Amino acid sequence: MPINRPTLLIRADAGPAIGTRHVTRSLSVARAWKNSGGTVAFACGLLPRGLLKKIASEQIHFIPLNHSECNQADAMETKRIAATMHPDWIILDGDRFEEKYLTSLKQGQAKLLLIEDHGSTRTRLADIVLNQTATRDNSPATHQHGGSLSLGGPEFVLLDGFMNDPESSPPPPKRILKEARKILVSLGERDKENWTLKTLQSISDLEKKRIVVDCVIGPQYAHAAELHQFKKQANLNLRIHRNRDRVHQLLPRIDIAITSRVAAYQLAFCGIPTVIIDQSQQLPRVHDPLNQPTLEFQGQPESSCRQELKQVLNQLIGNPEQRKIMSKLGQQQIDGQGAKRVVRTMKTGNLELRSAHPHDSEIIWRWHNDPEVKSVALASPDQSFDEFVTEFQTTVSSGNNHCWIVENSAGTAIGYACFDELNSEGPPKISLIVDHSRRGRGIGTAIITQASEKLFRQSKHHSIVAQIRPGNVASEKAFRAAGYSGIQPKIIDGKMALQFELKRPSEIPLPLLGEHRKKSA
Repeated sequence: MPINRPTLLIRADAGPAIGTRHVTRSLSVARAWKNSGGTVAFACGLLPRGLLKKIASEQIHFIPLNHSECNQADAMETKRIAATMHPDWIILDGDRFEEKYLTSLKQGQAKLLLIEDHGSTRTRLADIVLNQTATRDNSPATHQHGGSLSLGGPEFVLLDGFMNDPESSPPPPKRILKEARKILVSLGERDKENWTLKTLQSISDLEKKRIVVDCVIGPQYAHAAELHQFKKQANLNLRIHRNRDRVHQLLPRIDIAITSRVAAYQLAFCGIPTVIIDQSQQLPRVHDPLNQPTLEFQGQPESSCRQELKQVLNQLIGNPEQRKIMSKLGQQQIDGQGAKRVVRTMKTGNLELRSAHPHDSEIIWRWHNDPEVKSVALASPDQSFDEFVTEFQTTVSSGNNHCWIVENSAGTAIGYACFDELNSEGPPKISLIVDHSRRGRGIGTAIITQASEKLFRQSKHHSIVAQIRPGNVASEKAFRAAGYSGIQPKIIDGKMALQFELKRPSEIPLPLLGEHRKKSA
């Protein structure tokens, strides 16, 4: 494998007892890494033939492991692979990797990202920890803990590689029926206490003859025989699927899903109203950011559990307005770009954009007067510090501009992005400067991407335009890498400026405020 491009090694846990979800979701990170110009390899134990074909079709190198039990033999084999590849990053996705395993890999030069579903002390050994069950209520989107950066919340959700096909457009708004008829039950192969059966019993207790239930259990579900016996006896239109890939085909027709917290965000992406069941080995009950009912059955009598679930389902089935709200909110928060944000953070660190204030005048003035910046600027008038401060204060206080200071995870200002002409009929104009000590690391592209996305989410603009001086190769590369495309050049103050445009991505809907204004107009 070539090592002259940024290299990523993914060690994802899989097997008959735990399924393949760690592999399928980390596949989305592999795609994003490849799309950013890097190379990827998967190291894993035995996988189903269909999944191996999927990985091969993505042109991702697969390395079968002789040891895949997440023990020290496994750690040493993975470490030998890393010594051959010299990866920039190693990703561990799985719950069975213990502290000794992480310590072994930390002895190399690669940085370590741990993807997990439950908090643990081992997280302190990783450079980045990505929590896939964190919500906005129980964890901030990003925060620093010791030497480890934690990522969580809807912004960083990794969608299943079978669900989020990069060649397809985002799912359309979900069609909400007056009465829900099709229910999906998918609690995963690790459902040791057979909550799947208890859920089906609760649905059967509703005695709604028009309900059709699709139950996806996976090929290694331990209680499959009990489910099939229940199907024979129950007065329920029930279909049991052992092939988990079947979920993707079923989703367009599902009205309500009942699933675990790990899978809830995946379904929110498709706009499916979801009831989350927190089993005893998962997180305690918390308010969910997607406004979805969350049930915790730990320690409750079985009859009480079934009755509570029955009440929630009965209320949802006949309430199309609530399901519509849940569906719309879910699709707004889960945009399918979590893997891109994770890769961006891996390559550039955690960048925070805050509004510029008058006290930022000095550092921005210094950036503007950097000889390298002045040599490629479209206009670089000589200004005294006092003149610049006066002009900058006017810019900051104007409602026609957005100026954001970019800070790294240490709180150090490393650049800024500014959008002008926000109130004009045409698209706003973006400009940015990166501190000279941070150039050449992809920071510019990361700032452009993050700032443009933030502006789209906060405004109704349909496009953004960048204007740069001919010969400014570094800026041109950064804007193109961020998705901007070249358009017709423009003459500004007698000088030609190259122009690049970014159109609003389809996965970023217009803000609700704009929609309300349209309705009231």
